[in-house]
Amino acid sequence: MSAPYAAVAMWMLTSSDGRRVADIRSEMDARRIVHTLGITQMRGPYSWDVVDNQGQLFVVEIRHRSGVGRQ
Repeated sequence: MSAPYAAVAMWMLTSSDGRRVADIRSEMDARRIVHTLGITQMRGPYSWDVVDNQGQLFVVEIRHRSGVGRQ
């Protein structure tokens, strides 16, 4: 017998240069990932300007999303 499904809140990171990371477990983890991409400057509560180690500028945003997972 399968376990019942429960809604799982996850975070997703998207960037203006096409990068995407889904299924991040917490807001704190998502924010940490943003800072690993390069030098950051906050644009808003959930978005940053990022300059990577090659000097490329892009925007990163994190979003809260609902997923479905096993309990």
